[in-house]
Amino acid sequence: MTLNVADLMARRQAEAARRRAEAEAAAAQAQAERKAFAERVMTYKITEEDEQRALAKIAKAFDAGEKEVMITQFPSSLCADGGRRINNALDGWQDTLPGVFHKVYEWWETKLKPGGFGFTARIINYPDGMPGDVGIFITWKSELED
Repeated sequence: MTLNVADLMARRQAEAARRRAEAEAAAAQAQAERKAFAERVMTYKITEEDEQRALAKIAKAFDAGEKEVMITQFPSSLCADGGRRINNALDGWQDTLPGVFHKVYEWWETKLKPGGFGFTARIINYPDGMPGDVGIFITWKSELED
């Protein structure tokens, strides 16, 4: 076997092209998944099973002595303002919640708020220093007020 620089460079370029193609395919797949998730967020209807699962999660956290539980999370990029109002705790932040997550807020407002539960959302991670995911939390007081 004869070794020459031209063949080595061609092999290096082919490998770089293969890695680039794999990265582009992975990025396209991730983008398609984000788009499909965003579409589901806008069309999903909360089911009785979803509500029961959330209630069980709340009860389990309460029994464990917690004062809140995160019941779901989603990318802040889905918010109408990219999560800015949530990140800065500005008035009207709930109006920026997208699709089903706004429905979760409405569910809390009609079914949990009358029972003494609170609702909050906050940015739970900051990849590369930017707001990442929003966590939706159901909260409660540790003691009942007389």
